[in-house]
Amino acid sequence: MFQFRPFDALPDLIDGIEASNPWMVDRIRHAADSLSHYEISAHLANAITGAMDATHLRRWEESQFGEASADALVDAEYHDDLAAAWSLVAAEHQLLAAGLHLALGGSGD
Repeated sequence: MFQFRPFDALPDLIDGIEASNPWMVDRIRHAADSLSHYEISAHLANAITGAMDATHLRRWEESQFGEASADALVDAEYHDDLAAAWSLVAAEHQLLAAGLHLALGGSGD
């Protein structure tokens, strides 16, 4: 999940999305096969924005009401998974900077 985690946790998140939500990853990989690099990048940017918005709403509800609603929790988890899946696909299409790709667990070859 993209909820203010240290950068070191990112490889575990990206690797974990294939195990925790393989159907989403397969669906996004299939969709990405017909997309340009620009379109994949746009989907990644939108997914990250959605994840941050959902996290913001969840944290706001927690600060206002002491806990977040079930809808806010589920929404935040879904958007985090979506951003992780698009990040994985972007890395597979070599759309991430070399240093970031290595940090996400990519090979240096």
